[in-house]
Amino acid sequence: MPARVWCLTPNPVLETKFFCGRTVVSAGGKGQNVARQLRQWKVPAVSVIAKAGADWLRAARKDRVPLREIPIDSTARNGWALVERAGERLDFFTQDPMWKKQDWSRCRTFLRRNIRPGDWLVVAGSAPQGELPGWWKSLFLGMKRKGVRILVDAKGRLLWEALQAGVNWAKANLVEAEETTRKRGPGKCLRAMQSLARGRCGLLITLGSLGLVVRAGKTKLAVPAPKIRCQDATGSGDVVTSAMIYGILSGWEIEKVTGFAVWAGSENAARRNEVVARLKGRGVFA
Repeated sequence: MPARVWCLTPNPVLETKFFCGRTVVSAGGKGQNVARQLRQWKVPAVSVIAKAGADWLRAARKDRVPLREIPIDSTARNGWALVERAGERLDFFTQDPMWKKQDWSRCRTFLRRNIRPGDWLVVAGSAPQGELPGWWKSLFLGMKRKGVRILVDAKGRLLWEALQAGVNWAKANLVEAEETTRKRGPGKCLRAMQSLARGRCGLLITLGSLGLVVRAGKTKLAVPAPKIRCQDATGSGDVVTSAMIYGILSGWEIEKVTGFAVWAGSENAARRNEVVARLKGRGVFA
């Protein structure tokens, strides 16, 4: 069986979007979004969530993504998005769920039993309330010892402990990186993240319309984004994460990986989704 990409959404959301006189209900959460995009690119990805409730599962079926539920009684948040015009969006969310100590234990047990050596674990998004200090670091260290490769796209304690554990890739947008490191600007954030990880992580910070910055070993890159007419940037960071995984699995050089990631994220923000779904595999992105 080929290596799989397990996309964990610790804090899923049932989103209702209002735009152009229409209402669309979707199963959201960063890990779910990453799994959906990877499946479009024929990558064997699996979405992993705690029990999110019948409404979330009903909405998730249209994504046609293999789904595994951790046996935790935890309902998805509700979210409402109002898209008034191109590039302008307002979001509202209900409170994050609270996990008990046994819930965190069940999550760890599920991941350890199901993820095999050589697989990828992508942990993306915010975490439920009740995080135990050191829990994420312990999980990631155990996964690394097992031979699992890890990408974390998060902020706060989850990102901090991922860096301490030396995961393969740690990713955040600039606001999240600044909030986590308490530094300002991508350069200072990258240095702080590298120091915390002791140089063991590939680091990536997305900058919206300015592209992204990356540090992997001795390689430092600033990759500009193409000029587009932004329709809705929601989920573009998750497309960047998917593109990073796709490029790494394809054995591409980091320059090609990050170039593709910026291109794919920008196409998503322009809502040219059919272009992203087709995938330009030649390494030339425009």
